[in-house]
Amino acid sequence: MTQSNERTPRKTHRTRAKVNLTQAFRQAPWRNQVQFVGLFLLALVIVVLVASVYLSISGRAAAAGLRAYSYSLERQDLERAIADHKSQIANLTSSAVMEQRAKDAGFQRIDPSQAVYVLVPGYAGRQPVVLAAPPGVSNSGISLVKSAYRQSLWDWMFSGINRLSDSVGGSTQ
Repeated sequence: MTQSNERTPRKTHRTRAKVNLTQAFRQAPWRNQVQFVGLFLLALVIVVLVASVYLSISGRAAAAGLRAYSYSLERQDLERAIADHKSQIANLTSSAVMEQRAKDAGFQRIDPSQAVYVLVPGYAGRQPVVLAAPPGVSNSGISLVKSAYRQSLWDWMFSGINRLSDSVGGSTQ
């Protein structure tokens, strides 16, 4: 029994030394709280920065997409105006209108056998105008928004990371 009494004071002394040593290096509770709040705010600032960059790039991509869409609408309006002008030219150069204009200018209709035809070297005549696309060609597959504007920031970052890891790691072949 005396042996157990001798060991107990040594154990107690070691335990007290450990407690005193850990207490000497332990921080005050308010310092732990300040560190926790600081780390939380740092993480929050990083998340806000990443979100703001993401929103900025997404906003720019959306604005560019809308500009491209409005340019496409403007192009369609111009194509319609061109088609309208071509139809007006076709109406003005139709045979009935041209005949009426010729009569108003004082020309008379003659017998085709009395007409004198003049050959002009190098003149190929009027070329036919193709107003419609050839059969089988469809414009429905044309996309109004480029694929580059439909890629999200996350897709862009992960594709860049994949390319970087492929270039650093090298090929396995």
